[in-house]
Amino acid sequence: EQASEWLFVPGTGDTSDTADDAGYAMSYVYNAAGDASQLVIIDATDVAAGPVARIELPQRVPYGFHAAWVPSA
Repeated sequence: EQASEWLFVPGTGDTSDTADDAGYAMSYVYNAAGDASQLVIIDATDVAAGPVARIELPQRVPYGFHAAWVPSA
């Protein structure tokens, strides 16, 4: 598996999310053996625990695809 650029998404901003690393890291991950991509989400406060979610995508995401996070408000 190979990951694209990782993106940090900040936590909700409530009182329990005051640490600088409170949030999630997300990346598109490509598996060449299966020719498939996933969106992988990791808790930034516990990277060693591995992904909290792996979302199968309906098609391959090409390398070089950049990420951006835009809050809703």
